Amino acid sequence: MRTTSHACAIDAYATAVASIAYDTRDGYSITSCRTVRAGLDDYTGPNSARALRRLASLLKKQGIEHLALSVHPPCFFPMVSVFPDIITSEAFETYCRAEASNLLDRPGDYLHDHIPYALRSGDDRLRRQLLLYYPGDLLEKIYRHLRSLCSIHMGSHYLKPMIMSMAATNRPFTLLEIEPEYLTCSVGSNGELDYFKFWQLNHSSDAEYFALREVTANPEYRQYPVFFTGALSADRSLMEKISVAAKKDLQPLSLVNLFSMQCNLRSSCSSPAELKALCAAFVSLYDQSPS
Repeated sequence: MRTTSHACAIDAYATAVASIAYDTRDGYSITSCRTVRAGLDDYTGPNSARALRRLASLLKKQGIEHLALSVHPPCFFPMVSVFPDIITSEAFETYCRAEASNLLDRPGDYLHDHIPYALRSGDDRLRRQLLLYYPGDLLEKIYRHLRSLCSIHMGSHYLKPMIMSMAATNRPFTLLEIEPEYLTCSVGSNGELDYFKFWQLNHSSDAEYFALREVTANPEYRQYPVFFTGALSADRSLMEKISVAAKKDLQPLSLVNLFSMQCNLRSSCSSPAELKALCAAFVSLYDQSPS
């Protein structure tokens, strides 16, 4: 049986639409990965109607009727909170809204995603959750424009499917995402998140310091393989400095390599927007696939 999932990722400078298929014989394969030169500002600026039409045209040409959507918002606010491990979805949402009221000036303008941490030994009643708060206007705008064309069954901040894709390997990992304005470090093992850190960067030179700190500081995670992504990770000189100082090999994040995906496309499927779209498509598909 063959199952296919489609996803769209809106990045800072581009939009990507990717499709991944799975069957029990051949595993995962990337069947399509297309990019449109329309980034975040194009969807929120005065020419947003043109960018939305281009996206709708691409989806229509590919015959996509069901879609996962991932966005790289202009800002986001991560926080860690503790919840009862067994909790209704309604109560969870109430807690998240309460946390937003404490954190944000206009909490009603924000959406949120969450990623559960691994349970700590000795306490099965409480679980930490990584909460990601981000402006909701872009997602809502895309929903309104595309609802007559396709069904958007999953919308999220791009970090959630990216971290969940790494966790799906069920192997230890450290993931560094290095952007011009911030750096994130996610660490996990056994299919779960163990650690997350967010660093605001005042200057791009701060990236080397914080990346090195995260890779070397915690002895528990020091032996984990390190993967990297983000706009600044394209700076080979920067990544080489981090690798040499940490005395550790760093690997670019690639779903093709992580999951031995078949990919016969011309595209390398490695640009930031393409990677985000692939992660969203993979997570959507992984939840449907037999283990």
